[in-house]
Amino acid sequence: MDSSALRKLEFTGIVHYTSRYCLSAMGRDHLLEAIALTEPSELTDELERVLELRNFMLEGHSLPFSALPDTRHLLRQLEIIDSYLDPAGLRDIHDFLHASAELRKFMFGSREQYPKLNAFCIRLWLEKTIRYTIRNVLDEQGGIRDTASDGLMLIRSELRESRIALQLRMERLLRRCIGNGWLMDDTIAMKNGRLTLGFRVEYKYKVPGYIQDYSGTGQTVFIEPAETLLLSNRIQELEIDERREIERILREVSSGIRPELENLRHNQEIMAGFDAILAKARLALETSSVLPEIASGRKLRIVKGYHPWLLITHRLKHAEVFPLDLDLQDAEQVLVISGPNAGGKSVAMKTAGLLSAMLVHGYLLPCSESSVFPVFRSIAIEIGDEQSIENDVSTFSSHLAAIRDILDTADSGSLVLIDELCSGTDVEEGGAIARAVIEELLRKGAMTIVTTHLGELKAYGHERAGVVNGAMEFDRQGLVPTFRFIKGVPGSSFAFAMMKRLGYPSVMVEEAERFMKSGHPGMERLLEDLTHLMQENRSLAAALQRERQQLAAEQEAFSVMKADLAVRQRELKGRAVRDMQKELEHARREIRSIVQDVKSSSADEREVADARRKLELRKKELLAGAKEHEEEREAMEKSAEVFRTGDLVRLLESNASGEIESIQGGNAVVRCGNFRLTTGLGSLQKITKTGVRRMQRESGSTGKTASWKAVAAEVDSTSLDLRGMTGDEAIAAVERFLDRMSLNRIRQVTIIHGKGTGSLRRRTADCLQRHKAVERFRLGEWGEGGTGVTVVELKS
Repeated sequence: MDSSALRKLEFTGIVHYTSRYCLSAMGRDHLLEAIALTEPSELTDELERVLELRNFMLEGHSLPFSALPDTRHLLRQLEIIDSYLDPAGLRDIHDFLHASAELRKFMFGSREQYPKLNAFCIRLWLEKTIRYTIRNVLDEQGGIRDTASDGLMLIRSELRESRIALQLRMERLLRRCIGNGWLMDDTIAMKNGRLTLGFRVEYKYKVPGYIQDYSGTGQTVFIEPAETLLLSNRIQELEIDERREIERILREVSSGIRPELENLRHNQEIMAGFDAILAKARLALETSSVLPEIASGRKLRIVKGYHPWLLITHRLKHAEVFPLDLDLQDAEQVLVISGPNAGGKSVAMKTAGLLSAMLVHGYLLPCSESSVFPVFRSIAIEIGDEQSIENDVSTFSSHLAAIRDILDTADSGSLVLIDELCSGTDVEEGGAIARAVIEELLRKGAMTIVTTHLGELKAYGHERAGVVNGAMEFDRQGLVPTFRFIKGVPGSSFAFAMMKRLGYPSVMVEEAERFMKSGHPGMERLLEDLTHLMQENRSLAAALQRERQQLAAEQEAFSVMKADLAVRQRELKGRAVRDMQKELEHARREIRSIVQDVKSSSADEREVADARRKLELRKKELLAGAKEHEEEREAMEKSAEVFRTGDLVRLLESNASGEIESIQGGNAVVRCGNFRLTTGLGSLQKITKTGVRRMQRESGSTGKTASWKAVAAEVDSTSLDLRGMTGDEAIAAVERFLDRMSLNRIRQVTIIHGKGTGSLRRRTADCLQRHKAVERFRLGEWGEGGTGVTVVELKS
């Protein structure tokens, strides 16, 4: 992808800003040198790795290492025969191998949650011998251990003893000289690597020895006593032996590393790539970026898309950044954006270009998950005014030259962005050239976004197939741009309104309006009126949305009240049951008493008949009470039921079953076979699929046929879109969808849950594993929507 275009889109600034999040210099270089990934599978893998690492950090986890040393110069040094690494270099090699091993083990342990990161890190080379060797040689402070070799241990042991002996001898001489008053300073000084005593110059010959130095004033002479000479020489020899032994150890360890240079380079490349992924994930957290849908075709839909660089820079200024909503279908190849100056045309064009460039370089985007982006193999941009990054004012000839270069390289995989197309010359000639340029881009199949003030291009965008107009909205009352994009209509330049806003005298503004040609004012007023009408429509739509939200809240409150009422009804029912049980028990006792009285007495026929009448009367009272109680119980249960669209129900009057298609107030539209009927909710009773089958069996065994039989509703689509739903709403929708598809004998369906954090995908997978109608399911392939969809096969 052209570096000049990336620089003009401010992508280079985004990359340099992101590189600050890298742990190592090799990660920064890997990020800065990265190229566009135009192969769909490679791009998808990279984006999903960034998404998984973003979610990893969003959940509060931390990496198993905090530092990643840059080992590139160390490996280059080891390429030289007989070279060796110093202790600091060995420490960096150890820490690098430790970070590689810990990362691979950690990601393998989390492979279910982060499969793409595990697949990336599993390729790391695991090595223990080199790390073990380095730990045996180096201590925690990075020095060489005494136990690094037997020879070093003996040398250092003798060296410590010799230094102690020398110190004791010097202290004895110091006390004697202090007693005699020969010393200028009562301490032992180190001069030229030798221990000395500072004598007054007049007493320098009192102790035999060798002069090592004089003080700045010349009054003190530093003398190494002769009696310590042999001991000092021995210490110097031992220090030389120590340095030679350490060098031998370092060469030996370095020689053990040299055969594994290729494996180290392999790990170095993977760890640098992981460091770049980490930086992208941290940028995604900062800008609240997500993974949009990647289209296999040419569809471009940006929903609440922000310009990333504006998000970063305006945060420091506490300034507002306006999102972009833009939708281009497959057949809409060229977008012509018009509107007022400083109204956001160029920003909208550059936002679309920058987001597209970031996507193919493996960055998540600050937009809604419902956004859709194609994969562009190349992006070309021509910005010829002061809004360019370089602030370079281009001439019309250089503008044409840049457009010619774009036309030479554009193809069906290109995104072409041209700001103020052919605006630097005569209006009629510029309009004609602009139309010819767009026609050529249409023939080449390049997706194109241009900005313009030319009225001819606005009319051309309305008439030409494959070209669509777009406008940046302007508030006529406040005389300020709103930075909202409107598709399908051209925009007015609002030049006179801008004059009023900048404080021009009204007389001058009116005179300028009179100077315009007679045909143009009508067009401008038409565009202004159309824009004003669209603003009013947007206000009405916002008011309608608020009313809908209020209605939804009221319905939710009503549902809560209804649920509370159902609870109270159940409590009353339970109380009534207990009262009825008490009454029945009392009645039983009365009956037993009557029977006992009859049995125990020599009653005549009249008394027996009287007892029988009492029993029959009590029996009728009990049956009537039980029937009344049962009717009350059924009424309570039926009133407590809450019906929803898609519920299977039984019609109480006809004993038929069907499915609720819609509910309006207290009535429901029920589909029974090939018929639809409207009935009150009070005449319906919920029923399960098992209940439907039981009713069918009973009607078949008795030879009776119900008025209708339950059949599934007609299938409008074999895909279900869950995006925007909560987890519970999604599960309920999936179950109803699978039941409907199974009833209609459809064998394969698609569930769209988006990518995002993966919570909907996991909830959907759990539901599918439990559902009895599901044979198997899998994530979608590249052409099916990738990991944003799940393809389900139902049982036959």
